[in-house]
Parts: sequence; C-alpha cells; structure tokens
Amino acid sequence: MTEPTFSAQPSSSLMLDLIITCADGLELPLQTELSSFGIVSDIKSTGRLSVSASLRDLYTICLWSRVASRVLMLIKRKNINSDYDVAEQLYGLAKSIDWTQQFDLEQTFAIRLSVDKRVAVSQQFAMLRIKDAIADTFNEAYESRPDVDSKNPDFAIFATVNDKQAELYLDLSGTSLHRRGYRVAMTDAPLKENLAAALLYSSDWHLKNKENNAPLYNALIDPMCGSGTFIIEALLMHLDYAVGIDKAANQFGFYQWQHHDESLWQTMIDEAQDRHRNALAIALEQPDTLPLILGFDADSGAILATEKNLIAAGLQDLLPLIDLETRALDKLTHTLRPMVKDGRLSNPLIITNPPYGERLGDEDFIRPLYQALGLILQDSFAGSGIDPMLGILAAHIEQVDILPIKEPKTLRCHNGAITVYFRYGQLIAGQTGNLVSNFEKREIKVEEGQDFINRLQKNLGKLRKQAAKQNVSNIRAYDADLPDFKVAIDLYGDYVHVQEYAPPKTIPPETAKKRFNLALMGIREVLDINREQVFIKTRARQSGNEQYSKQGNSEKKGKFYIAKEDGAYFYVNFTDYLDTGLFIDHRNMRARIKANSKDKSVLNLFAYTCTASVHAALAGAKKVTSVDLSQNYLDWGKQNFVLNGLDISRHKYQFVAADIFEWIKDNTEQFDIIFIDPPTFSNSKKFQGTFDVQRDHAALINRAMNRLTTGGVLYFSNNFTRFELDEQLTERYEVTDITHQTIGFDYNIKKPIHQSFEIRHR
Repeated sequence: MTEPTFSAQPSSSLMLDLIITCADGLELPLQTELSSFGIVSDIKSTGRLSVSASLRDLYTICLWSRVASRVLMLIKRKNINSDYDVAEQLYGLAKSIDWTQQFDLEQTFAIRLSVDKRVAVSQQFAMLRIKDAIADTFNEAYESRPDVDSKNPDFAIFATVNDKQAELYLDLSGTSLHRRGYRVAMTDAPLKENLAAALLYSSDWHLKNKENNAPLYNALIDPMCGSGTFIIEALLMHLDYAVGIDKAANQFGFYQWQHHDESLWQTMIDEAQDRHRNALAIALEQPDTLPLILGFDADSGAILATEKNLIAAGLQDLLPLIDLETRALDKLTHTLRPMVKDGRLSNPLIITNPPYGERLGDEDFIRPLYQALGLILQDSFAGSGIDPMLGILAAHIEQVDILPIKEPKTLRCHNGAITVYFRYGQLIAGQTGNLVSNFEKREIKVEEGQDFINRLQKNLGKLRKQAAKQNVSNIRAYDADLPDFKVAIDLYGDYVHVQEYAPPKTIPPETAKKRFNLALMGIREVLDINREQVFIKTRARQSGNEQYSKQGNSEKKGKFYIAKEDGAYFYVNFTDYLDTGLFIDHRNMRARIKANSKDKSVLNLFAYTCTASVHAALAGAKKVTSVDLSQNYLDWGKQNFVLNGLDISRHKYQFVAADIFEWIKDNTEQFDIIFIDPPTFSNSKKFQGTFDVQRDHAALINRAMNRLTTGGVLYFSNNFTRFELDEQLTERYEVTDITHQTIGFDYNIKKPIHQSFEIRHR
C-alpha cells in the first residue's frame, strides 16, 4: 500500500481506510449499527471492523456510534520478516511516512503498540524507534520535532505488529468513545456504556413497529439497575441523541488533524442537536409516545446514582416520567403484576446486569439469584399471555443457562476485562400445574398391588380438591395407610419423595422388597410419571447428629430442586439428607408465622433451612434472625432467601450458627415472634451431651420467653409422638394447644404428626 497523499484531495472527496474497534464480542452489533448509518463494514478480526469511509462517514461514526470504542485511520502497512530486527523495520515503516501532513510541530503525540506474542521484540524499544522516525521526519523538515505526551497527547499513533505485517494508524477518536460524560455517580462494577448500548441493540430496543412506527417495546424494565446505564442508554436511543455531542465539547482526535473540516463537522453537530431537541420535545409534550421506563434496585444509593446520571445526561426533564424505586427483588411481582393486568406492560423489554461473580462476591448465591429472577418474572406475568423479551448478563454461561428463556440467543462479550455472557429471548411462561392439580383418576388394573393403587387414587382424589382450594402443591399423599405397604409418599410439585419405613423383623426382606417395588410401580402408574421424577429413601431412627449428616456418599454433591409454597420458593434435596429441606407437615405453621410477621422482629430457633424465616421476611418482618447448630443448613437457608429475591446482605436478616441454649442465654435482643421446632433428639454441648425434647423443652422455652416481647408470641412445635408439655409452663405462661390448626388437610388429625403450642406472657 502506498502512502495516501492527503493534501492533493479536497475534504469532500477524501477517502479513508478506517478500523473501528469495539469490545470483544460486539462486532455484529457494531456492524448492524454502521449499516444503519449507510456504512458498509467488514469484520477484520476480534473487536475490529474495517471501513472505507468519507470524512462525513468518519464524523458520523464519532458522533453517533453507541457501540464503537475507537476510530483508527490506517496510515500505512508493510510486510515484515519477524526473523530480523523488528524494531528497525518499524522505524523504516514510520520513516517512510510524511508525518507533517498529519499534524503540526506544536502538537504532541504518543505511541501505542500491540505486538503479537509470536513476535520477539521489546515493546518499549519498538515504540522508541517509531518515535525516533517521527522525530527525524520533523527534524528534516523543520529542524525541530514535536513533543511526546504519553498521557494526554494531541495525537495517538497506534502500531500493530504480527509475524507477517506491521500497520500504523492515527487515532481520530481521541479518548474512548464509550465515555458519554454522564457517569458522575457509580455503583460497584458498573456496566460500560457502549456494552449496554450493544446489548440493547441485540434485544431490538431500537426497532419500530412496522404498522404505526411506534417503538417496538412499550416499556423497559431493569430490576437491578445499578447506576442506570441500561436506562440512560435506552432513553438516549429513543430520544435520537448523538452520544458524541458531549464529547464534542471536549476533544476528538481529529480536532487538530490537518484534514479536519470544521464547517462540515459543525453542520453535523447542529443537525444532531436539532434531532434530539425535536425528539425530546415530542416526549415531553406527548408522554404516551415515550416507553414506560422502570428502574429498581434494593440499594437506595443505586437509585440516587441513577437519578444523578440521568441529570448529567441532560434528561432531568424526563425524571417525572421515569419510575425509579428502591425495591428489592422480592417485591418486584407486587409492582409489576398490576401493570401487567392494566396493559401498561403489554410488550416490555426486561434487561438487567445482576450482581454476578465479582459483584456479588459469593459464588454460592449466584445461581439462586438468577433462578429467583426467572421465577419472580414468571410470577409477574403468569396467566397474562404475555411472553416478554428478557436479556440478562452473567459472568459464567452456567448462570444464564438456568434462565427460563425460549429459543435463547447468547452473546459472549467483555465488560472491561471481565468476560460476560448476555442471554436473551422470550420469557417462558411459568408452570401452572403440578402432580396434585393434574391428577385424574383412571382405571388401572394390575395383578398385584391393586389395593395400594386404589388407596392412592382415593387419597389423591380427596386431596386434589383441598389442594386446589388452598393453592397447595406439596402434600403428604399416603402415609403407611395399608399395613402391607409401609411407605410415606410426599409430592413436591412435579416430584415424588418416597420414604420406605424399615419393615418389622417378622417380615422377610424379600417380601418387603417385593411390596416396595409394587408400591413404586403403582406410584408411577397412578401419577403417570417417569422414574426420574421419583426419589426413594429408607426412613429409620437417627441417632446423635445424623440428621445433620449426608446420606450415602458425602463427596457427591446432590441435586437441588425447587418447591413452591404459598408464594415462596425453596430448595429441596431428595437424595443427600434424611429430610428434604422442607417439612410439609409444618405448612400451616409457616402460614401462621407469615400472617403475623409484618413489621415484627422474628426469631427462628432450630431454623434448619430457614423456610419459616423466608415466609416471615417475605411478609415484611422488620428483622428475621435464624439460629441453628448447623452452618450447612444455614447456608442452605441463605440460598432460600436469595431464591426469593431477598437481599441477605441487609442487616435485618441474621444467620447464626450456634448452640441454641448458649445463644438464647447470652443474647439480649427482644423478639415479637419466636418459633421453636427442635428435633426429638440431638447431640449438644449441654444436658449431658444430648438434647431430648421431652426432657429439655421446659428449660428451652423458659430461656426463649426471656427474649419475647410483652405481647409477643412463641410458637413451639415438635414431632415426638409421646410428647407431653411440662405443666409448669402452663402455670407460668398463657399456653394454647394449636395442634389441630397446624395439622394440614393431608395428614391424619387423629394421629397428629406433630404437636404445636402458642405461648404468651401472662
């Protein structure tokens, strides 16, 4: 390639070989954007598009591109031999260019160099030799040379070197084009402006409805808006705002370039400002033409940062039309569902950058967060017939894989130095049925086990009506009803948990095994399910701390499923532990706690996986403290909190791994509601090394009552079949037996699985 002779051409006919750079992975969005400008481009390599452009095209890209990072003009390229002195070859390339046609003696410059790892050369020395060549060119012409300013040069010269070729470019964009000038307030790990714009392009935010030329989407929702980058970029697109206008007040790389056409540039600036003023005027005069903009964040500081950035972007007049709220994810459904019903969210784009990886800090809570987002959005649009477009950013592909997106597309890109994945597509509607609600009695004939099948069908027929009435999807469907089939069958949504009770010694093992297999076959027939939906466990009395230990191979990490209960979601594990993580028999007790927790302080002792705590938190408790001996179960409980969109970083949610007796003795806080559901038996540091609920419950309750406020209530429950409440408790406190109220419709009230009491100060 020969060096272009710029001075011989008028600016109107000047054609430039440009490289438009972008963040890795944004090549296609950038190409789409350039096409909308009428500019044809080719993807040259990762993060680099080549363009043959006029001066107007150059200005258009610098003024209007929302995705580009830099605009580099090719000065010259040359084949090199990497076996020889590369630095000297670079000197020769740079010396062959007349730099006096590019900038003046009074202007400063700097060298930037990118060298392929296959090329053996000192980058520092190579940059020095390029600088020497430029200095020699000016010295020969003027007996003087321009100064080098490595930090803030008037011109940056980019050199790229691989094992076959070297290229020299002049940076005509100056500082990176992603800088809009509106980011005056930031939150942790902010989203780069040009990445946000590219993801909005990928989600079709810029498109119009072909029938009426209205925006394709009638709303944009960012559930975790941070400092508002998605919101601001979306508004700037809608308001026809040229993002280079702010930078025009500062410095583009071409400002002092000898071939800059100031008249043409100023004309284009004026045109861009007129377009934006007109679009803004329409939005203010006709607010219905502006898509509904909803931004939420659990952090009030993030909402404040968004407001400040909106003002810095010149959008202060639109603030009354933008809905920004400090709102945690767990409250999102309450906000969105009414708007879905009244039609305000008929076709929204939901796009967000959750606090993944580096932002959240703890990998254990990332998966629950992404699952929570999907579940909450499904709940928000349930039954509406609306499948909104959803776009979510994540640090790992596995995080977005769990999102309920129909025919998903994935864009791998970078947010600064972090590799991220953008998953987008239509939200899959939430599941409306479950094994209980979908059950239909049908004729089933078998040679053996007919009585079991008949009983199970009879049970499910009765339970189905009550389950539908109470909106229950997790039930005890069968509990050793027939003496020959000693199993307990629990339904959790679409899964079956079968517990085989240890048979009496009088029953031969082969007989017990045969009956159990008949029961399993009957379960699959009655519920019309496959083997993967059935989980089997042998139930026997646990000793010591076995209830806190894994069953089977402790090195194998079990799979967790999600069960829904009364608007809350919980992780359940059917294989690793004695219990699943959700005690179905305490469903009514949890509902009672939920109904009374608003604005109350709640203490959950022997919290297990914190299911009661989650219900209290979702109900609006002002503080929830969960105490359990097992850190493992408390971590499980934390994941349950995150799964429901609850922010566990807030001080109002406390998780304490401690001996219960020691903790309530030392703690001085007062609580409005205390829930105690201890194991029947467990190892402990106190009481001769063990805890026995019959022996120790009075001491436990007395200590807990010291932590109960006047007018507060303590709920005590346990599953010991021969339990008797200590009489001194009824003498000292106001005690009400509420067992019948807390036993669900799916349990035998004549043989209650637990006993429960409501205890208050006299």
